[in-house]
Amino acid sequence: MRPHLRHTFSALFAGLLLTLTGAAAAQADTQRIVLLPFDAEASIEAFALAFPTALQRAMNEVDGVYVPAIGDAAVVAQRVADAEGDVLAEVLRVFAADAVVLGRIRGSDALTIELVVVTPAGDERNATVSGRLGDLAALWRSAADGVLDLLGLAPSLADLADLRRVLADVPSLPSLGPVGSSAARVPGIRLDQLEAAAALDPESAWVAGELARVAALAGQGERALSEAERAVELGDHADAYALLGMVRLSRNDPAAGDAFAAALEANPSHGVALAGLARSGVGPERAAELLEAAIAAAPRQVDAHLALAELQTTPARVIQVLRRASASLPDSVAVQLALVDAALDAGDARGAIELLRAAVNDPVGRRPAIYLLAARLPTDVAGEALALAREGRAVFPDDPDLRRLEIDLLRTAGDAAGAAAALAAWVETGSAPVTEVVAHAEALASQDRFDEAQTWLATVADADDDADLRSARIELAAGRARAALTTLEPSVAGGEADALRRTLYAIALGRIGRVDEATTLLQEVVRAAAEPDADVRTREAGALAQRALNVLADQRQVSGADAVALSPEASTAFEQGLFALENGDLVTARDAFVRARGFDDAGLLAFYEGYARQVLGDPRGAIGAYQAARDDLGDNDVLLNNLGYAQLQVGRLDLALDTLRLALAANPDNARAHLNLGLTFYGLSRYTDAADAFDAALALDPSLADLAASVIDDARRRAGR
Repeated sequence: MRPHLRHTFSALFAGLLLTLTGAAAAQADTQRIVLLPFDAEASIEAFALAFPTALQRAMNEVDGVYVPAIGDAAVVAQRVADAEGDVLAEVLRVFAADAVVLGRIRGSDALTIELVVVTPAGDERNATVSGRLGDLAALWRSAADGVLDLLGLAPSLADLADLRRVLADVPSLPSLGPVGSSAARVPGIRLDQLEAAAALDPESAWVAGELARVAALAGQGERALSEAERAVELGDHADAYALLGMVRLSRNDPAAGDAFAAALEANPSHGVALAGLARSGVGPERAAELLEAAIAAAPRQVDAHLALAELQTTPARVIQVLRRASASLPDSVAVQLALVDAALDAGDARGAIELLRAAVNDPVGRRPAIYLLAARLPTDVAGEALALAREGRAVFPDDPDLRRLEIDLLRTAGDAAGAAAALAAWVETGSAPVTEVVAHAEALASQDRFDEAQTWLATVADADDDADLRSARIELAAGRARAALTTLEPSVAGGEADALRRTLYAIALGRIGRVDEATTLLQEVVRAAAEPDADVRTREAGALAQRALNVLADQRQVSGADAVALSPEASTAFEQGLFALENGDLVTARDAFVRARGFDDAGLLAFYEGYARQVLGDPRGAIGAYQAARDDLGDNDVLLNNLGYAQLQVGRLDLALDTLRLALAANPDNARAHLNLGLTFYGLSRYTDAADAFDAALALDPSLADLAASVIDDARRRAGR
């Protein structure tokens, strides 16, 4: 069980101040100071964040000093504590900090703050300051003086005056909780909480700034800008100018650079201002200099590292920059994702595995979200990806996403039995969400184990009002379209069916040959899902409806207008395959189509087997199935296009060229056939012909440009266009 944040920092005082090793050496130009949440009694718990954030804001007025947001340091400390690591050593390491400051607050009216400063060398320095609740400004000044003394810092008189001016901005006691939490970047702070604080403290620059921050997060750009400008008017200090710059930058306001420059005039080492100025329209060389300085001041700025990586001109330099980022940010999904993708782009799948392993072996980076990046790994390292996912599940046994990842990787690897077993094991624990129980039941139904599927479905029958919906899905997965129609008929006929019920009803109509009715209903769902106010469920239904429409269209084009006569056994297996295909379960779909062909070796069944194999990365198997379909159905542009692309995939450009030309002879308006013909010409170094084919494809369907943008651009360049 995760300990409460306050308990974690109480434990630090109780005995985590150990000898520290491995922390990065300080840089002479910037003093990197990390403040952790203070330990506070339950009656004054708001002070745990309010006191250190007040000190953070003030200390950022001192030239050459930078204190990052306290919430990030708290998250790092919590992760290390969960991993039973050395909290202070790891905080010092990832922040490359020159010192960590902790505090303990005691009292009610008379308050005492015990301050502790710990350095990478293991030095521990202590001080105690006292004050009264009625004069927090004086107490904060004493605490700031104590911290500066423990750190050995001697600010100029001007900086000291600025520091004390910031500390004089003390909100009322009810405001301290939400304001301190917002300043610490703790998630979950609501806009109405800051609005209430602003009503209590209308003249507080701190409150105005935090209201601006939360308004920006809520998407209220105009209000955020107004409040950020007011915060500067009320107290023109470094953090306020940096916040104003960030708000302006989010609005693409060219004046953002002026605000960042003002922040840097107050403190040239302000990490956020340095990174912000780099992104505010300066040239690449200047941006790189600023980003390097920003990272030196605050090494855990994700955006600064990623922006610097984007400025690099070679893949090797990109990876080098991202590796440095990973050292400070092993827990950042964005950084680890960029690093893994950079390694994969360089063709180094093994290197990508090693990078992910390095991240999760770091006590800070040992997060479920980092393990989940195994989903990015290609099939040639599927075994290592699966091992990583299972390792993550062992570390985080209650994480549902890691369970799903293991199942998905097994399916992708073609291990349908292993995926089914993993899903069954999860369901049997009783901890699986309803959606996973339904998925398990669908998998059983698609394997002709309908009674077992119904048994599992009964375990979640009372979960909500969707019992009929789940029953219909199981019936469709089992190839029982008429039963699904009967299940959904009452709600559809009564006009009470939502978009998902209407979609499943339409799919069932299509299965029994009422294709025109199915098409009309599916098109209605797709249109409803495209409305701006469509909810998540309607959009999900729209995606399923569109896939079902595509299946119906392909079926018509491949087999013609006439229905294909199938035996009951083949028809059931075919329906099972189609339902799996529409729901993205390609392994189950392939197996169902193979089973259907075992009863009736019809061309339509062979076509769908070929399609499932092709998408699963088995183009050779797809070619055999497509040839069987062609022998039975003859030539049509959809079948020929798919066959031609499969031939292209296995390197038979000569065969692909002939096949794709036949596809276009059958239907000159098949945009994908033009695209695939262009890819074939490109592979044959016939760049002018490739460019012509690409132009024809994009004229018919401009969205295809996203599928092969780099190849299209290169073909045009080589063709002199």
